[in-house]
Amino acid sequence: MPTALPIASLDWNAVDTTYLSYLNEHPDMPERWLLVQTLATGPSRRALLGALGVAEGAHVLDVGTGFGPTPVELAGMVPVTVVGLDRDPANLEVARAITEGVEERGWFRPGSQVSYGLGDAYDLPVDDGRFDLATARLLFQHLDDPGRAADELFRVVAPGGGVCVVDADDGLSISYPEPSDAFRRLQRAFADLQAARGGDRFVGRKVSTLLEQAGFTIVSVVVLPQAVHGPSTPEDPARAFALQRLRSARDAIVEAGILDADEVDDSLEVFAGERVDGQCSIEAHLAVVARKPA
Repeated sequence: MPTALPIASLDWNAVDTTYLSYLNEHPDMPERWLLVQTLATGPSRRALLGALGVAEGAHVLDVGTGFGPTPVELAGMVPVTVVGLDRDPANLEVARAITEGVEERGWFRPGSQVSYGLGDAYDLPVDDGRFDLATARLLFQHLDDPGRAADELFRVVAPGGGVCVVDADDGLSISYPEPSDAFRRLQRAFADLQAARGGDRFVGRKVSTLLEQAGFTIVSVVVLPQAVHGPSTPEDPARAFALQRLRSARDAIVEAGILDADEVDDSLEVFAGERVDGQCSIEAHLAVVARKPA
């Protein structure tokens, strides 16, 4: 029977404090914005994990684990064994440090075990049918062949086991008043850069079809929205996050010939300083839960 604790009963302070401590202690870490995003998306991620009904003793694989939020948070909700795989050793170094910090704060349920290793989504270094559940969060948008990754998830999940894939779809992002020309220019450039690398910022709508083609039976498709209304100012944390993400991509955008250096820098300067008295902003991820036939 599922034994995950209700989300409302959990004290996430140990987790969030560890994330914040790592951010403060490593101000120059590469892809720092990803850890900021991890903090910002915590509520929706945790609600989804709790809704999966993961059973005590389950073996879970998290593909493209990044800094490890899924393994860390799931291990505090239910006694499980979680393996996080990523192809970037630097991500795994951060994930291990954060996991150690969370464990020292007594967050894990007794019996939970978390480990990490190198692994490519196209060729997972695990045996067939090894896991009761496989997860992949914000991974498919970076892949030039997400269908191949879906096939690998099907291979490593046990018959009757489940999969949960969460990803972005820029078609679900809206705001009013409309964003400035400077921000739209930067946003398009960021999406074009991802596409040039083989990614797809509209993959969210495609995930259920990809999993079905791999052999899974679709259980549910859930929209995970984030909506806010308020002033958009240079002091706004959401603005700071967006700027971190765009600035981290600045050199790559220029090198790819998407925008020249002056266009990027001028747009960043305008976006950094602009003020909007009140704006409604909505963006969403799509989460697909599916099962491998027994």
